[in-house]
Amino acid sequence: PYAIAVSGADETLTYGQLERRANQLAHRLRALGVDHDRPVGLCLERSAALVVGALGILKTGSAYVALDPSHPKERLGFMLRDSRAKVLVTSGTVAAQLDAVETAVVALNPGGAELELEPTAVPETGRPAGDLAYVIYTSGSTGAPKGVLVEHASLRNLIFWHRRAFAITAADRATQIASPAFDASVWEVWPYLTAGASIHVPTDEVRANPVALRDWLVSERISVSFLPTALAEAVLTLDWPAELPLRYLLTGGDTLHRYPP
Repeated sequence: PYAIAVSGADETLTYGQLERRANQLAHRLRALGVDHDRPVGLCLERSAALVVGALGILKTGSAYVALDPSHPKERLGFMLRDSRAKVLVTSGTVAAQLDAVETAVVALNPGGAELELEPTAVPETGRPAGDLAYVIYTSGSTGAPKGVLVEHASLRNLIFWHRRAFAITAADRATQIASPAFDASVWEVWPYLTAGASIHVPTDEVRANPVALRDWLVSERISVSFLPTALAEAVLTLDWPAELPLRYLLTGGDTLHRYPP
């Protein structure tokens, strides 16, 4: 419980703290009527709170609808209506930027003060493997965005494959760099949490600067990282230290034109 689970610019949570905060969120959501057949919107910036939100929603037996707060308000509103989410987990900052939505809003901010009166006990749950784990929307480039429904069984297959393929252990230090609404973000979270590894979240400024990102990966002693293809190609042009903990640099989303020397 004292090992680091997720570390971001705003806060760092141990596994014990993550467990307690997620349990408290689950109890708040249950009080709002959330159950296995009621998807919950999750609209948070990359942060420790994002992981609390996803885990807390799963602890209710429900599925989370992955939303990126940087997307246009019209797109976010459409996805909330289309998914029939009755509750939205977000931050106070993001909620203030959204137009009125037809959902109850639960704010998650660093420190978790808004949930401190909720119970910390593990909520009773346990759903069939065929139940939904999360909903993620397509880009909508060929029309309206479409929600892709992913079951727990599929997520479980991804977790165990990833852990085997890349020999993930509790000693690994991984990253969360992809947009929360990009399916790679699923790859960046659950295989590592289930292995007891730690997840590290760079700021947007670091993520957007290849040199700063390289330096951050080195200084944070990251051992496994996913980068979108364009960003991966940019960092591959840079000089790297001869010795560093990085074992795997994973990429996806487009054709890779540049490879390590």
